[in-house]
Amino acid sequence: MDKIIADSNIKKSLSAGKPAVGSPEWRMLIATARLELDDASKSEIIQVAGLDVDWSMLMHLSAVNGTAGLMFRHLSALSRQIDVPAEVISELGTIYLRITASSLQQMAQFKKVAGKSREAGVEMIVLKGAVLSESIYGDAGLRPMSDVDILIREADWLKVCEVLKLYKYTAHGQDFGSLPPRLTQYDIQTHLQFLSPVETCLEYQFDLFTIGIGMLDMPGVWKRSIEAEVGGEKVRVPGTEDQLLHLIIHANRHGCSRLKWLVDIAESLRQSTEVDWDLFVEIARREKVVAIIYMTIKHIEHLLGPGLVPQHIMDRITPRGYQRMVWNYLWPQEKLDGLDGRYEDGICYYFYKPLSGWNLLNFILMGRIRDKLCYQARWIAPSLDWMAEYYGERKSIRLLRLYPVRMADRMRKDRAEKQRR
Repeated sequence: MDKIIADSNIKKSLSAGKPAVGSPEWRMLIATARLELDDASKSEIIQVAGLDVDWSMLMHLSAVNGTAGLMFRHLSALSRQIDVPAEVISELGTIYLRITASSLQQMAQFKKVAGKSREAGVEMIVLKGAVLSESIYGDAGLRPMSDVDILIREADWLKVCEVLKLYKYTAHGQDFGSLPPRLTQYDIQTHLQFLSPVETCLEYQFDLFTIGIGMLDMPGVWKRSIEAEVGGEKVRVPGTEDQLLHLIIHANRHGCSRLKWLVDIAESLRQSTEVDWDLFVEIARREKVVAIIYMTIKHIEHLLGPGLVPQHIMDRITPRGYQRMVWNYLWPQEKLDGLDGRYEDGICYYFYKPLSGWNLLNFILMGRIRDKLCYQARWIAPSLDWMAEYYGERKSIRLLRLYPVRMADRMRKDRAEKQRR
């Protein structure tokens, strides 16, 4: 599956033919969005199946939201108790097999790159779907993925480039070669996408959260990571607490707009018996993400079932009233229930938009105001040393003339990125 095409079409697909919240299609979509059915979910599925369900719309929605495999599993298991058209089961089965084939192809290509990267001395932390498909779902057809997300150190970037070129990957966005110099210590390059000749995708990042400004403690993420086998290759995966926080932040960053991301979190919480909740709270507080962690968990519990996080832990991360107001303004409940939340605005800091109203809301919701203002100031007026390294020019007079050129170039790149998304 082509990651670039998939990402650009998600919004269009999600807004086409959406069922009303509470409609039979919506109820069936939510009821089947779990790995194992409890009695309440079974009862809901049986009841909804007897209503006037638009099965074509439901199949489309389950495919777009990444839960078609789960729906196939549950409707097949209950086929003797409910009246579901045979062609619906058959089509869902076909989607399930396509997901399985796509995931296996993704992992086969990943294994080649991971093995060669390890030989080159590159450590990597594998994230999200590639890990969860094996550790949580245990079935490649239940959790689709359009890419493999990989966290690496910036110091290893050129080694990774050589491996990717060896396997004839093509760049989308950041090209092969040296990364641009950092404006501040929290300047990050994110979502570096590369396509293989068979159109599988690897996406690299250097920061776990990728919310517009680097984490305060990335060394801690590496220290807490665990050696594991993913796709038959020895790599590292995030520590339990870091993985949960990453999944929650990623879902909120994308407006909780795809059900599979919420299921990832719910199932991780249901199956995680060794969460160090004190560490979970410590990381969330240090990185100033308490408000979005709390509010996203509350939404998931509202949609997919209560009690995922112990109440005494929720009490410890309860945000202030004004933060809850901002979050509810950005992501109203009716929008979230309809899987139609706002993308990035509010959670991501736009240092290249100094007068954006979203940045003011970000200050309230996320904090770290000093770091962000310093970052923004350096983006507007980089140091001469930075300009010299970036442009390869040493004469101060010429560098000063390059300041407006750089600003225009950044604005152009920003517009191009916005159009791509």
